[in-house]
Amino acid sequence: MNDSSVIDSRTLAALQEAMGEDFAELILIFIESTEDILTNLLRAFNQQDVVSFTLEAHSLKSSSANLGGLILSKMGAELEIAGRLGQLPESEAFINPLKETFARMEKELQQYQN
Repeated sequence: MNDSSVIDSRTLAALQEAMGEDFAELILIFIESTEDILTNLLRAFNQQDVVSFTLEAHSLKSSSANLGGLILSKMGAELEIAGRLGQLPESEAFINPLKETFARMEKELQQYQN
């Protein structure tokens, strides 16, 4: 992972080798599911649903880590811990850094598909 990358290339390369031709589909599924997770995370925040918020943050953490997205995974982990403590973010501004990091990750993942 270089300074500007949001993906650990070693993790992704190992996954790509293990998945073979199914790797491209995995990336598409990750992108679609992460878009849903971010939507659900914001919805849970707006509804002050701590349980759903925590579950979505956990999903974000885990799925991002599986594809080498260590920065997005760390962000999800921090939100999960807050949720487990019953402490939702103070405002919905938390979603913007997540979306920005996800957009960077998505762009990098698309380069691996080609």
